[in-house]
Amino acid sequence: MEIHKLQEIYGRHPLVRRLAQVLQQKSARHVCLSGLQGSSASLFFASLALRSPQVLGVPFLFVLDDSEEAAYFYQDLTQMLGDTQVLYFPSSYRRAVKYGQRDAANVVLRTEALSRLGSGTLPLFVVTCPQALAELVVDRDTLKGHTLEVGAGQTLDVVQVQKTLLDLGFSRTDYVYEPGQFAVRGSLLDVYSYSSEYPYRIDFFGDEVDSIRTFDVQDQLSLKRLDHVSIIPGPGGADSSLMQSFLSFLPEDTLLVTRGAGYVA
Repeated sequence: MEIHKLQEIYGRHPLVRRLAQVLQQKSARHVCLSGLQGSSASLFFASLALRSPQVLGVPFLFVLDDSEEAAYFYQDLTQMLGDTQVLYFPSSYRRAVKYGQRDAANVVLRTEALSRLGSGTLPLFVVTCPQALAELVVDRDTLKGHTLEVGAGQTLDVVQVQKTLLDLGFSRTDYVYEPGQFAVRGSLLDVYSYSSEYPYRIDFFGDEVDSIRTFDVQDQLSLKRLDHVSIIPGPGGADSSLMQSFLSFLPEDTLLVTRGAGYVA
């Protein structure tokens, strides 16, 4: 049986409809769900999103017990809801041989989550763990002030864009291959933002942005055409006085989902 058919069957369960009703009641502060083992928890909430879209007016924050459990839960949700509305917020540090060093891929995932939360785009499901939440992030105003917005059809001075990227801490290279780099070849500006899994290729026609695409660093082939991108630098060198909890990015009515009550204040 295909997963989406199973999701539809699960969504017709009376308890799924009942939870949707409870979540819309402003008086409901804590709800306990029992009997959800393994992947049934992710299937339950994916079915809730499918059958009761009225509950998706707020972000969902799933806090699992550790990074491994969070990764499995994230994979389950993306299988059913796609990776557009499901984000993973991991710890930015390596936990194995290179303990204490930042993991660039994880920093990208964290920055993408902050960017999406800052934009207010819904529906949104964020999966994380206590280790990741313990790390502070830059505040909302700082993130906004260090974001370069580029849209197709926009008029931009290419030289000024390069200067802005350098001021934001990006380094110029011949070819981009990791976050925090940019390259210029003729009318093409390649930028690897910390808010995207893939780098952006911005094609200029004079001072006008003709097109924006993501591309694969291995074969340099275009992947997806975009109308607008937010280019965000990495967290390195951020003023500690401007750091705050990730939870400060969340609206007050965010739905918090945990395996136990230990993380609920």
